[in-house]
Amino acid sequence: MIDIDPEKLIIKALQYYLPEHSDRVMTLAPTDWSDREFLVVRATGGGASSQPHLYKVCYFEIEAFSSTRGDASRLARRAGEAMIAAARENFRDETAYLFRFREVNAPWLVHDGLSSKHGDEFMFQGTYNISMRSLR
Repeated sequence: MIDIDPEKLIIKALQYYLPEHSDRVMTLAPTDWSDREFLVVRATGGGASSQPHLYKVCYFEIEAFSSTRGDASRLARRAGEAMIAAARENFRDETAYLFRFREVNAPWLVHDGLSSKHGDEFMFQGTYNISMRSLR
């Protein structure tokens, strides 16, 4: 089994299912982040799989940023829906495919160190669980 990069696979899935945001899905907030709509993905390297030699289980967060509360909430929900579709359709890249998606915490408004200092920027964060299996 080759090593799977969960963040890369999740980002590729989001870029595929949300093509209008494909250049705004990243692992870190951009330096010119204010007044932009974008998604930040943070994933663990792997989790508790009952058969780790066959597949990985990954916990990950999607943070949706926007200049309005409603748009940030909508973007977060759309990102979750995109990951549901990715798992249902077994989205794949050249290394692995996705399956078995679960929402752990629904997207909710978070006041973190980045957006809380800017009253004109909102962040919704959702936590999810997904499984992935190597193609080889």
